[in-house]
Amino acid sequence: MEQRLAIDLVAKVNHWHHKFKLMEGVVTPGSYDPGFLLNLLELPPDMRGIRALDIGPSDGFFSMHMALRGAEVTSVDYRAKTAHGFATMEAITGLRFDYRQANVYELTRADLGGFDIVLFLGVLYHLPDMMRALDIVDHLCDGRLLLETAFEPSLFPGTAVARYYESATLGNDRTNFWVPNRECILAMLRDCSFTVDRDEAWGNRILVDARVQRAERSDKMILAYGRLPG
Repeated sequence: MEQRLAIDLVAKVNHWHHKFKLMEGVVTPGSYDPGFLLNLLELPPDMRGIRALDIGPSDGFFSMHMALRGAEVTSVDYRAKTAHGFATMEAITGLRFDYRQANVYELTRADLGGFDIVLFLGVLYHLPDMMRALDIVDHLCDGRLLLETAFEPSLFPGTAVARYYESATLGNDRTNFWVPNRECILAMLRDCSFTVDRDEAWGNRILVDARVQRAERSDKMILAYGRLPG
């Protein structure tokens, strides 16, 4: 694609969240540079043969980088891909994705299959039912989960708790619900059958690198969201 055409397409997007390079001389005017987090994820440089799921991809920065490494990428967002920068990223790069417009609570393994890597970045604190979402992610993840979220570093250290934010009291954003502390995040993941390999925090953000470690679903989550036999 010609640079001038790419610049015009970028300008037509009402709002870019991610600031990133789409091609030589074409950088999106986003408010957030995700390059730091990409490095922190420690994704494999060669992702050929890997099925990857990006939940809440926004403008598609992380989806793009996984596809560039050869991954088969499914991207799920509650918005249509033309409602943010994803469709423009796709058009300029020539990359193709299995893009699904869906709410995280609608995702099923029957529909999507299983994934070797699941990205769950900047989503958890926007969800009214964090455990339900993590249980769904557990169903979809066959290997590695990379979860990044806002967290409360000074909220009752040593005790697993989360703070609820009414209406738009957090960041003037009414899509925010719960912000957990580190202990709460790790405890929720363990109850959803994940083993945490590492976690790294900066400011009020945390990244957790975890993997599925189970022969079958957690009994606790079956009691919460499943059905007893008979």
